[in-house]
Amino acid sequence: MSGNSDFHILTTLILALFALVFGVLHFSVKSQKFSGWVGLAYVAAFVAYMLSSTRTSSTPMGLIFLSTGMFWIFSLAIAKAIYIRCNAIFPIKMVGLGLTVATAGLIWLSFVAPDIYARTLLVNSGAGLLLSLSLVPLWKTGTRLIDGALFGVIATVAATFVIRVVTINIVLGHPLTEQSYTESTYVWLFQLTNGIAALALAMVLLFAAGHAMVLHFHTESHRDPLTGMLNRRGLKGLFAAGPGEKQGAIFVRTIILFDVDHFKQINDQYGHAAGDKVLQRIAETAMELCQEYGQVARTGGEEFAVLTQWMPVETAQFLAQNICDSLRFVVHPELDSNDKVTASFGLAILSDTDSLHEGMDRADKALYHAKRNGRNQVALAKAA
Repeated sequence: MSGNSDFHILTTLILALFALVFGVLHFSVKSQKFSGWVGLAYVAAFVAYMLSSTRTSSTPMGLIFLSTGMFWIFSLAIAKAIYIRCNAIFPIKMVGLGLTVATAGLIWLSFVAPDIYARTLLVNSGAGLLLSLSLVPLWKTGTRLIDGALFGVIATVAATFVIRVVTINIVLGHPLTEQSYTESTYVWLFQLTNGIAALALAMVLLFAAGHAMVLHFHTESHRDPLTGMLNRRGLKGLFAAGPGEKQGAIFVRTIILFDVDHFKQINDQYGHAAGDKVLQRIAETAMELCQEYGQVARTGGEEFAVLTQWMPVETAQFLAQNICDSLRFVVHPELDSNDKVTASFGLAILSDTDSLHEGMDRADKALYHAKRNGRNQVALAKAA
């Protein structure tokens, strides 16, 4: 088997493998649309390469156009994936206009004024420009090391698509025709550089997809799926990260626990779906009131916690009371208009030697004191 045949087989397997890998990543975590678009890109690259590598002088122009379209879709799908990764708005109108102009040029250079060199330059320039769209969001919003790697590889590949056509033409220098094109050195060099570019790009995209999945699963393990706020594990991680710099002698950190009053009755009377809506509104209210003062977590079914920043204890008490007072005015359409949802609060001051468990234990005792004392109120825990 010739080395050229080995190269074709290897490139085909690489493209098919990456299409499969990114497809599996997407379907295993469907919220990761980045992997889905990259998988689509490598499916298009696989089809384009198969059509290009089997091209002969008698290949219908329709298949040549299809191969070109798949090549452009590869670049377009990569760009779309990067925009999704960067949470940027994809420039659909600009891309549509560019593809319309490029397609018109392709038709002109194929049928009206046939010029295979100009057509090859147009096809590769189009792919390079589509791929270079990825650079805009990476430049504007990319802050991680992997974003820098993506920027460098994509910029290199996009430039290669254009530069190689001119370079190969200068080096080889002989004119091409439709008949000589498929047997020329041009084709082999194009396929070689395409294979190298696809492999280099796939490796850094695979690393980016893996990094995104790690962040996804880390977030899932530290976030409550119903409310989107921190869960107990996330709260522990936040506490372990350290309290930051103390700002003055009167400043303390506190842990505030609150528990929705008579929540079981809400579930029993209105159903769990209604109960979930109630919890979501309570979470939204608490997070809005605490956004400048601390982090809110859902630590149990109807149980929540607030880990405050450094502040005077009076401010922490005011914060807890403000949440307490605000909750009973939240409207819950799922419940009868006369049913008001309240909560009981326990607040504990954290000493420098307290663990989160110790602070929560004291706040929990204060919370139950508030419940025994009539609910819908704030109780301050005894000092450690």
